[in-house]
Amino acid sequence: SQPSEGKTTTAINTAFMLAQTGADVLIVDCDLRRPRLHAHFEVPNSRGLTNWLSGETDIDRLVQNYEKQPNLKLLTSGPLPPNPAELLGSDEMRKLLSSLGERFAHIIIDSPPVISFTDASILSTMSDGVVLVVHGGKTSRAVARRAKQQLLDVGAHIFGVVLNNVKLETQ
Repeated sequence: SQPSEGKTTTAINTAFMLAQTGADVLIVDCDLRRPRLHAHFEVPNSRGLTNWLSGETDIDRLVQNYEKQPNLKLLTSGPLPPNPAELLGSDEMRKLLSSLGERFAHIIIDSPPVISFTDASILSTMSDGVVLVVHGGKTSRAVARRAKQQLLDVGAHIFGVVLNNVKLETQ
């Protein structure tokens, strides 16, 4: 729902888990404001999603392999655009996800926070479902409820919530 709650880490862990089942998995960095996927995988981000959305037609040149998990592929954000929400809400983005959906069993989308930008709400309308990531002890219930409501208002199907950094104390 907010920055620094573990969205990217959760997306990566989910992608790894699915890839370990033998399924072909693609993880896409749709955070076109503060992309992090390339740093976690230690790959270049000079080319990626924004190149395709800006007219490049060869998606295979933009999707990168991850050698340690052969059936896990990644599509980094690429160069940061001046108009992220416009690109993510485009027909090209919808067509790309549809096309990639025919090639991969699972596509995991890492998005910016729901509360901060419309990007996540836009992307939620193009996906099968959403996992809301919340930081325990940091994110208020009001903020979590607002994020949930924003997603429901655009018709998102919420699969569930990941509660990160929970402090369990025994008494």
